[in-house]
Formats: sequence, C-alpha cells, structure tokens
Amino acid sequence: MKTDRQKPLVWFGGGVLVAGLLPLLLYWLLLGHVDAWAALHNAPAAAFRDTSRFEQWLVVLVAFGIKPAYMLISLLSILWLWRQRAPDLVALRWGLIAFWLGENACTVNYMFIRGSSDFWEYLHNLGMAVCFSLATYALLEGTDRRLIKYSSIKDRCAALSLCRACIKYDADVPCGLRRVFTMLIPATIVLAVMLLGADLKPAAYDTTIMGSGVHYSETLTDQLFEIRYCPALTILLLIASWLVLLFKRAEPVPLAKVLFAAAMGPFGFGLMRLFLATVFREDLIQYVVWEEITELVFVAAVAFVLFVFRHSLFVKEPSIPVDPAGTWEAPA
Repeated sequence: MKTDRQKPLVWFGGGVLVAGLLPLLLYWLLLGHVDAWAALHNAPAAAFRDTSRFEQWLVVLVAFGIKPAYMLISLLSILWLWRQRAPDLVALRWGLIAFWLGENACTVNYMFIRGSSDFWEYLHNLGMAVCFSLATYALLEGTDRRLIKYSSIKDRCAALSLCRACIKYDADVPCGLRRVFTMLIPATIVLAVMLLGADLKPAAYDTTIMGSGVHYSETLTDQLFEIRYCPALTILLLIASWLVLLFKRAEPVPLAKVLFAAAMGPFGFGLMRLFLATVFREDLIQYVVWEEITELVFVAAVAFVLFVFRHSLFVKEPSIPVDPAGTWEAPA
C-alpha cells in the first residue's frame, strides 16, 4: 500500500505515462500527414549554410565539454540523492533521472542517427518537460515543508503574519496562499494560450563542422510538441488544479499542488523552446549552444544548492504531521 507521502509521485508517474504516450500515438496516427502539411505550407528545404570558425569551435566545446559536464553533474547529483526519502528530494531525484535519460536520448540521436530521428528527439524533449515538472514539485514541496509550513498541522504557517488569521485555527477564514494561487493559475493559463498563438515555422540547414557535414533543424514535429501539445496539456492541468482549489475550499489539497507542478513542466519547456527558436531561427547552432549552456546552468545550480544546504537537507527527516484526510484541526 502506498503511503500518503508516496501518493503524489504515484500520480506523477501515472500522469507521465499517459501524457507521454499520447504524442507518440498521435504521431503514429498522423504519420505521413505531417510532412504533407509542411510541404503544403512551404516549409523550407534544408539548404547549405556556412558556419564561422568561432561557431564551429563552440559546437566542439558544447559536444566535448559542456554536455559531458552537465551529464556528469546530474548523474552525481542523482547518486547523492539516491538514499534520501524526503518528498522534495525524492521528486528532485526523479526529475534529474528524467533529465539524464532525456539527454542520453539526445546523444543517441546525434551520435548514431545524425539528429534525424523524431522518436529519439521526442524522448529528449519529454525528459526535459518531466524534469521541469518534478523540479517544480520539489521546489513547492520543499518550500512548504521546510520554510512556510503550510501543510504541517503542528507548525505555524509562515504567512500567518500576512493573513492575520489562519484556516488551521478557524475554518471560516479564507486561506491567503490558496487565494493567491486561484489568481496565479488563471494568469498562467493566459500565458499558455500565448504559446498556442505562435506560428509553426520549421527551419533547417546543412553545414560543415570541422570538416564533417552536420544537419541542424527545428522540425514541424518538434514544434507541434513544443508549442501545441505542451501548452494544451498545460492549460488542462492548470484548469484541473484550479477546479480542485475551487471545490475544496476549506482543505489543503495535495492534488492541486501536484497538478500545478505537472503543468509547469510542459509550460516551461515550451516557453524556453519558443524563445530559442524565435531568437535564433536563422542560426540554429546558437539555438543548440544556448540550450546546452542553459542545461549546464540548471544542473549546476541544483547541485550548488544541495551542497550549500547539505547539512540541513541530508539528514533523517523528522516526522512532520500532515493531515492525510485534508482537514485541519487546530493543535491542542
């Protein structure tokens, strides 16, 4: 039987399985129609583009320096977190595992298939989106349990000085944090709709890197996932989270937090890819380089935070009473 602390990760696992398999099913159903759609809308054919010596050395630095560095850092962080049982650290560990697996899929695609496999690129993209979701959940859960104490029934909520009264002690008082999220969720939905409004503009070209031919592309299938499927999934998850908050007014609901964190993964991933594709549409090497640098910054920042707070994080977690039924009772 799963404990109450394990349930959020079980929900995550089931959601990832369903949401992750759906694009593969849709792609299989649309196989052949995607390329026809691109041809109908005059998608650019792959042309040859000269690459400066400086950018060629950037590619070499990324391939043999930056990528191995963040792969190693993420793997070491996973091993460091392996025995941890705190919910936020468990979520972070699985997020890093998803990231590491996704980046290995990217490596397979470019080393053995020359970047031409939609399937391996999809696994790469899925790994990043899942990582962002789990990292968001780890941040929310860690902030809750370690700083704000919102879910703890024995500790005072850190926001009490702002709210002046707390739902923990008075069921007739609205929760200030909950009200903030009931406003934040619709605002995020608006931003997700913005992604849906972006045009599908595939880009591709061939070039030479240190004497070897290389193909770079931002394909239609990539963009259908990044700025169509991801924002649509984000909107559905955010609506579900908002409805949970709306109809569970007097209870702290872990499911709402899970749904919100799950939505932030595809939203953050889609927003990042749209930004890179828009800024570097005419120079896909810069697109790849800055994505790799961003990933290095992300895993390095995670490892740095874990190191700085290791004495508090890597200890046996004390028993923190959390009301599994979702109903507050004031401490005696």
